[in-house]
Amino acid sequence: MNASTVTSEQTAAAPADQRAALYAWFATLYARELNEAQLQTWFSGAAEPLFDVLAQAGFAAEVKQLQESIDALRDLPDAQLELAADYTMCFLLDVKSSALPYASCYLGEHKTLFGPEEKAMREKLEFYGLGLDSNYPEAADHLAIQLELLSWLAMAGKAQDEQEMVASLLRWVPMFSEKCQTIATQVAFYPALSRLLCGILQAETDASLQ
Repeated sequence: MNASTVTSEQTAAAPADQRAALYAWFATLYARELNEAQLQTWFSGAAEPLFDVLAQAGFAAEVKQLQESIDALRDLPDAQLELAADYTMCFLLDVKSSALPYASCYLGEHKTLFGPEEKAMREKLEFYGLGLDSNYPEAADHLAIQLELLSWLAMAGKAQDEQEMVASLLRWVPMFSEKCQTIATQVAFYPALSRLLCGILQAETDASLQ
């Protein structure tokens, strides 16, 4: 899923379907750098219907920061390359320099790649009869994979499991988001994205407690 698939029809979907689509959208953005075609869909305003819904839901500040980062990208001659460089700076360097998108880097005693959180996530996928994509060679606790599972749980109507997955993500995503804010990127796209994700996860938890 990418920004070109975000339409007014999606934002009007049933709540579970809407959540599933939103989680999948986030997963796509964290899975890899945006290519030129995907970036052009952002420039065309394809995500605006989703942004309108999110702003009305209480995330106006995060949405504004994303929109401003997109506007800033429009002014850059090599926008796709600059955003790809930001993706590398944020997510692909070492644990000190980047906000690595793996739960194991924030939880547990050692906070290193392939820690207990990775094993636990792999077992969780197996429990649901799901597996890792051989074309996406990442550790099971990568944020994109966890968000894909969250999307699947929402779509499958497993409300209790979805809530537990959200709670599990909130054990480390706030720390991940805080680290994102400290990284010197060309534009604020990924820092804003992490703030938005963190806010939405927290809102889902708050809603489940009401």
